[in-house]
Amino acid sequence: MARLNKMRKRWMVTFFLLLSTCRVSQAQESFAVPMRDGVKLTTKVWYSEGKDLRKPVVLSRAYNASVAGQSRFNAAGYHCVGQATRGGGGADGSRFVYDAQDGYDCIDWISKQSWCDGNVVMYGKSYWGKTQLLAAMEQHPALKAIVPQNMGIGGWKSGYRCYGAVALAMTAHGRAGNRTDLTFYKSLPLINLDVIGKGKEDPLWNAYIGAEYFDSYWEKISMRLDGVDGKIDRIKIPVFLHAGWYDYYAGVELELYEYLKRKVNTTGEIRIAVSPTDHLDNLPDGRSFPGGDKDEVGLAIRWFDYVVMGKDNGMGSEPKVTLYVMGRNEWRGYDDWPPPGTRFTKFYLSVPSGSQSGTLTTTLPDNERPTTYAYDPNDPVMCKGGSHSWCWGDNPYVPVGSYDQSSQEARSDVLVFKTPPLEKDTEVTGPIKVKLYASSDCGDTDFVGVLLDIPPDGRAYNLTEGIMRARFRESQLAPPKLMTPGTVYEIEIDLRATSNVFLRGHRIGLYITSSYFPLWDRNLNTGDPISIGTRTKVAHNIIYHDTEHPSHIMLPIVPDEQMRISTSAAPSTIP
Repeated sequence: MARLNKMRKRWMVTFFLLLSTCRVSQAQESFAVPMRDGVKLTTKVWYSEGKDLRKPVVLSRAYNASVAGQSRFNAAGYHCVGQATRGGGGADGSRFVYDAQDGYDCIDWISKQSWCDGNVVMYGKSYWGKTQLLAAMEQHPALKAIVPQNMGIGGWKSGYRCYGAVALAMTAHGRAGNRTDLTFYKSLPLINLDVIGKGKEDPLWNAYIGAEYFDSYWEKISMRLDGVDGKIDRIKIPVFLHAGWYDYYAGVELELYEYLKRKVNTTGEIRIAVSPTDHLDNLPDGRSFPGGDKDEVGLAIRWFDYVVMGKDNGMGSEPKVTLYVMGRNEWRGYDDWPPPGTRFTKFYLSVPSGSQSGTLTTTLPDNERPTTYAYDPNDPVMCKGGSHSWCWGDNPYVPVGSYDQSSQEARSDVLVFKTPPLEKDTEVTGPIKVKLYASSDCGDTDFVGVLLDIPPDGRAYNLTEGIMRARFRESQLAPPKLMTPGTVYEIEIDLRATSNVFLRGHRIGLYITSSYFPLWDRNLNTGDPISIGTRTKVAHNIIYHDTEHPSHIMLPIVPDEQMRISTSAAPSTIP
């Protein structure tokens, strides 16, 4: 009933917003705008108070010619332009390939129209977000600011791939049909899923699955945070990033924020807001986060008014980093990322008995014997929630959000580590890394980590998760190297970022396993090419946790005093 009332409230707000803006938003016009190579792209324009008035323009480019929040932008005094990207939204295989130059050409066309005052901004999420970054790299003088939301910087690190693994359910959706059954997800070889799911080959599926490592294809459509390609360094305008803790991209967006602020920023206006929401900015089912949704259109309008229109609306005095802190369920404002004073603390994995259940402790373990488990790709650990981008309809195998994971602890291939009950509230806000010392009897396997908040009743709520395909252990940007069976390797798992207060009496939990299906594809443990492999093999994986091999999770602990001084009300446009 509470959810139903909430939905009714949202629909009422939407209705009155539309009612109040219908007098301002004028009928659209459609154009076929030529790009530099002669290709014409469908483009639609919605005018604010008529086309005779010169005003700033909000541009969105992606699958279709639309602008999310168009009527509200019009009401706020912005014309809107939506442009459909070439190749049916890039479905012909051209996605991201031409979006930088096409974005520039579209901005150039807009800037020459009589109704544009010379100021263009961009807005949108997912693909609509990535096209903003690509256009900003081209540095058209009319592009003044962008608000990219819920997007990655390339499909390899966090997107269609994740540290070598395939983001199976999300990548298969649309590109390999719309089936969501386990028989489909388990079909091999992976390269044939498009034929199985939709009866024909799909250009994007072929590209995303066929490009097995970070080769020239991924290099062309990606942006690197190590600065080697120089692409992000060309973004010199104000940027306001939006992200969700239960979307795939919060971690990489926070990395992008940090990179832009420290190495590129020439404007002083780099911001980010992170809510406990999914890829579509909705509060997911599962664990409740009251007051966690944000009015992303309202935030964008306030910020555009400030950075482009020059309005003194208070935005300039607000913190650059705005986060929803789960656990306490409150908004916080910080002026830096990670939060100032954060103490990165190692919690060591300790299992004196060598069993599947152990502790997380800040004390270095003694000479404990290692823990062994068997991972069978024909019986993978199933995803029961998570931070990912599959959120279209009801898929029981990849629910998005935070759910009780405690039933996973009965599996012999899930290693469970927990702190004792905490004596005080403990905030973890920042990037999370796990370092394992591990070996396997196979040339390749996966290692997965899941961070959990465990209340006194024993339920275990997932906060964030990560994976490392062992063949990419040395570098996810270099060609893969198989392991030598029996050799101990350092395996780092990026659990991305989160913000959560573990309340007094709760435990911090960590699961270590070798699958999380079908969020990610199964490692077949054979070392065969991922796209065409069909053979499977059971892997016997060993986790070492002793003085010489101190496996641990690195947690960003926010000190008590910082928790107190950083508490702030959310911006006025966040309910």
